[in-house]
Amino acid sequence: MTTPRVFIIRHGETEWSLNGRHTGTTELPLTANGEKRIRATGQALVGDDRLIVPSQLAHIYVSPRKRAQRTLELLNLGCTDSFPWQEEQQDNSLNTRTNAQAQVDEDIREWDYGDYEGLTSATIREQRDKNGDGSWDIWRDGCPGGEYVE
Repeated sequence: MTTPRVFIIRHGETEWSLNGRHTGTTELPLTANGEKRIRATGQALVGDDRLIVPSQLAHIYVSPRKRAQRTLELLNLGCTDSFPWQEEQQDNSLNTRTNAQAQVDEDIREWDYGDYEGLTSATIREQRDKNGDGSWDIWRDGCPGGEYVE
């Protein structure tokens, strides 16, 4: 029996991740380069002789964000079933490599940056300094209008 493993894969590049803007709830597509890099990552990491062996996958969880779902599609895991967000049933019979089903899970969605959505850390620190709020650490201070660590 093989040792269970967990793979956590971050979504591909978006315009905001490219320039350091915090992205939580805003739906942004992957850049062309982001799609290209995820395809290359899939080719490098996914296969019977690679780190991620599709036939050994038991569960696939994905964020409800479209950028995460597109990243999963581009990895080319060869899922038997269509992904839950695909409106039309896909015929995956020629590319089936795993029986694991993808499940959209709100619990692994990106952080809600609230008022800081779309801002860089430098801009947030400048705003806080101007307002007399002091330094900013997301884990200590959270995000007004968004999430805080509990």
